[in-house]
Amino acid sequence: MNGKADPEKIKAAFPYLDKIQSPELQEMIIACWVRVWAESNWEDLRDCPFNPAFPDVPLVDHINCVAELLMTSAEVMERHNKGLVLDRDYLLTGAFLHDLSKMVEIEPGQDGPGFSALNANMPHATYGAIVAMAQGMDVRVANIILAHTRLTGALPNSPEAVLLHYLDYGLADVLRARQGLKLIMDGGPTYGK
Repeated sequence: MNGKADPEKIKAAFPYLDKIQSPELQEMIIACWVRVWAESNWEDLRDCPFNPAFPDVPLVDHINCVAELLMTSAEVMERHNKGLVLDRDYLLTGAFLHDLSKMVEIEPGQDGPGFSALNANMPHATYGAIVAMAQGMDVRVANIILAHTRLTGALPNSPEAVLLHYLDYGLADVLRARQGLKLIMDGGPTYGK
């Protein structure tokens, strides 16, 4: 294992990881992060930004925000929609892995973070789904990772995947609006400037 990709640092970075009921699932998520962090050019997990257009928003913070949004939204939606039950472990797994591949899709540079060769040659989130499946995760997890972005062409196959897709895009558009950038909902880029 690469010395920088410390499982304890990963656990500390993602406090909602403890809300996943399955210890096995928690360990698989950590193993995915260990692998991708070790493959990346980032020494510190918190140095990788959510997007080069937002260098002040660490990827870790984005993922934690999405996890919290998902948990809060699931509670509110279930309370107001009789019979709706959303799988919290699946939602959180999606939150922790949806942007996993950004650790290798974005790299540090002299002029700030930029996109890597992987990003230029593979749709965003594809590598994250590959890593998750290689770690033994179900194809359903691959779908929630792939379907969070329209770049892969994958459609969500569950209510949880739909919720992750919209909350992630909604958060991105709020940040884009704050900076006066073209919104994703208005045909703006889903990844990049």
